[in-house]
Amino acid sequence: MKTRVSIKDIANSLGVSAATVSLVLNGKEGRVSKALAEKIRSAAEAMNYEPNSLARGLRSGRSETLGLIVADISNPFFAHLAFHVQEHAEQYGYSVIIANTNESTDKMEKMISVLKSRQVDGFIIVPTEYGEQLVENLIRDKRPLVLLDRYFPEIDVSYVTVNNYQASMEATNLLLNSNCKRIAQVIYKNYLPHMQGRKKGYIAAMTQKGLYDPKLVKEIDFRTMVSDIQRAIMELVSSAEMIDGIFFASNTIAMIGLKLLTGLSIRIHKDIKLICFDKNEAFEFSNVSIPYIQQPIAEMGKLAVDLLIKQINHKDTPYVHEELQAHLEC
Repeated sequence: MKTRVSIKDIANSLGVSAATVSLVLNGKEGRVSKALAEKIRSAAEAMNYEPNSLARGLRSGRSETLGLIVADISNPFFAHLAFHVQEHAEQYGYSVIIANTNESTDKMEKMISVLKSRQVDGFIIVPTEYGEQLVENLIRDKRPLVLLDRYFPEIDVSYVTVNNYQASMEATNLLLNSNCKRIAQVIYKNYLPHMQGRKKGYIAAMTQKGLYDPKLVKEIDFRTMVSDIQRAIMELVSSAEMIDGIFFASNTIAMIGLKLLTGLSIRIHKDIKLICFDKNEAFEFSNVSIPYIQQPIAEMGKLAVDLLIKQINHKDTPYVHEELQAHLEC
């Protein structure tokens, strides 16, 4: 196993003190001659010296890393969100450590612990249900923190989300304006505001037209998602009154639902019209165009990083609540 080159190794090779090498490699060479400083840098490069960022972080009080915890990295929405968080963080000179909870509060707790041990300077978290205490613990410990996509109304902390309620109303109205009357919604069973907003927006649009039927709302459990969606689709298409539209409340649900409907020889947009919250690249390979709600993913990621960096640099930064606008793509 290759031994890591240390500052002391460089110092011994040149016959100078480790303190002198440390000053040069940390950009504090004012008291060191230009010739010696250049000699030290050349030796460090030749010996493949790699700075120990953890040790440097302990000295400076910062690790120059951020912790990002997402709910389901297999979901294209969260994968794209992580990409934009990382890209924007790099502009501030920060690296990002990405962790996944798979919608488990136990895993959220574990990932927070892991990131703490890695000395991250702040957290961007897509929280799970029942994660309130974990968020409150971070606030109590005065950890820089921004919640992303989801938040807890009773906890005052910075967050970035979108107008789920309004976007859901617009999506439902698109189907209603396409002459759909019996529109179902397949949605995660989740009490957090982002999913509740999507449910309430659908209900509001259907109620305004006098068409709301609670039996057409199918709530599914993330842990048993495939079997729950299969059961929901079979109940909807085998009912006495045939549905003519489905609003899938996430792209993951939509992909599973679309596969099931195709397997049942349901003609998409002829027998049943569809709409989805979030885009999935797989839609591009479908022989029909599926409208969807486009969230401003890049803007969400960038804004979350901006808010977090402000907290890191200024401990008394007030909390900010941002709701961005999602829009329909037809």
